[in-house]
Amino acid sequence: MIVAAAGYLPPAAGALLQEGIDLAAIAIALTALLPAPSHTVAMKPADIATAQRLFAEHREVRPLVERVRTVADALNQPPYDLRPARELLDDLEVRLLAHERAEEAELLPIMSRALGGVEATSGLSRTHAEIEHQIGRLRRSVDDLVQEAEPEDVTDIRRLLYGLYAILRLHNAQEEEGAFSLVPDPHTQ
Repeated sequence: MIVAAAGYLPPAAGALLQEGIDLAAIAIALTALLPAPSHTVAMKPADIATAQRLFAEHREVRPLVERVRTVADALNQPPYDLRPARELLDDLEVRLLAHERAEEAELLPIMSRALGGVEATSGLSRTHAEIEHQIGRLRRSVDDLVQEAEPEDVTDIRRLLYGLYAILRLHNAQEEEGAFSLVPDPHTQ
């Protein structure tokens, strides 16, 4: 029995009121399926242009990141040819590290300004440092090897390559979902 503020409601009116309450509850629950509101951040036109340029470079180095895994996969059987690993290292040091340093110097300050502090970008900064560290470790390990590598040496090289690959993939996903998601797509402007 439903009692309204004015008194007793007949059963038909009570059922109708309950239907209304149920419909309201369903409508509120369905709002969870709506797309989340997009967040905008204020960025200067020069910052947007810089971020878009860095995102274009970011996309250009993706194949280099995938090459890290490919080179590691190829070092699975003797005779071990380290020439592809050395060539990859040259590209990583010239192309990838230059890009990561540019992101650190240019993109992260833009994102810090847009998001209100360095807390939002400190994780990306840390992975930039880790990428540089891992490439340095890989360089030292490869340079220490003679022409004919032993299986345990190659195991270490593969471990370093796979570790670097994992860090690069995670880092790229963080940038794409975080920093670069704030940058307007120049193709839709």
